[in-house]
Amino acid sequence: MQNNNDNISDSIAYITINPKGKFLKSVQLGFQEVGLQPKYLIHVNPGKRLLAEFKKYRLGIFKKFIIPKFFQHSSNKASFSNEIVSIPIAETIFVKKLNSDELVKILQEKKIKYLVNCGAGIFRKKLIDCPNLNIINAHAGKLPLYRNMNVVDWALYNNEPVIGTVHLVDTGIDTGNILYEEPLNLGNFNDIITARESAFDQVAKILGKVVLAFSKGEITPKIQTVEGRNWYIMHDYFKSIYQQRINK
Repeated sequence: MQNNNDNISDSIAYITINPKGKFLKSVQLGFQEVGLQPKYLIHVNPGKRLLAEFKKYRLGIFKKFIIPKFFQHSSNKASFSNEIVSIPIAETIFVKKLNSDELVKILQEKKIKYLVNCGAGIFRKKLIDCPNLNIINAHAGKLPLYRNMNVVDWALYNNEPVIGTVHLVDTGIDTGNILYEEPLNLGNFNDIITARESAFDQVAKILGKVVLAFSKGEITPKIQTVEGRNWYIMHDYFKSIYQQRINK
């Protein structure tokens, strides 16, 4: 006989373009801590994401996206905190496209209630509107004040606390209803890169307890009512200013 946590686990799926990535490993550790072991992993073909990045960066994609991601994530069994992860996933499902009828059908057939984003791309209305489906995302910034990219970097630069936020995904960028937020501890790092990776690790590990509480009806989603702000890739100039500041 299944216990309640088993029933919840059977209704959870991770979704990612990189099943060997550090973020997924950190997420798995967080779920393990609260006694959940999600049954499904949905592996999305990365081709469309790479095409989108190519359109954005053109030839610079190799320097800005492909090469850094390859060295950071390829064949990796460790989480962002370098903990080795060997938590099995019962079933891996490969899909060609993220926002597709194929994936909608799979989610409905498997009765997935909680789709946990571990780096799958931009979700569109077709998936968001799936009946009884909650797409859940972890964001290393306080919403709605720190949306979009490099939010850890910008919060540190602005001398503001880095807040980990777990939210539902809607058709905007980081605009969905907030489930939970928690301050992240980044006081012991002397550069942006290691601080950012620690923030990713911490917020990834929050997901498990949030999904568990949400599934039990202990969390009421909160609408983002304050006017938000989008942030973008931090230029090396601002990074150097921040580095000089913390080196003093």
